Amino acid sequence: MRAAALTLLSAAALAGAQSDSDPYGIVVVEKVDPEAFNGRSNQTINVYVSEDYQNPEILGEVSTLYFIYPWYTYFCFAIREDGTYYNDEYFGIDKALHLSDDNVVVGSISCRVE
Repeated sequence: MRAAALTLLSAAALAGAQSDSDPYGIVVVEKVDPEAFNGRSNQTINVYVSEDYQNPEILGEVSTLYFIYPWYTYFCFAIREDGTYYNDEYFGIDKALHLSDDNVVVGSISCRVE
């Protein structure tokens, strides 16, 4: 719990580095991790509307994606390395995107404000 809180605070601090006019969301990237207490581990990332998020180190193992911030209409899509969408499903503040019971590679995350 303490580690998750520190990760969230770090993500919020990084968000302050971008322009206040550039909308962003804090996304949780969850992966299957047999060594973790509950078999899953996660990290938070800031995803800005102005650019797709790409980071092979973080997106190389993903099982589920979901939001913890913002609280307005914001939606994202997971995109494969070849540029195609995983499916037509988006994820948003009250809608997680479960990609697999195992880990898959996500090439990028693309977000929009409605």
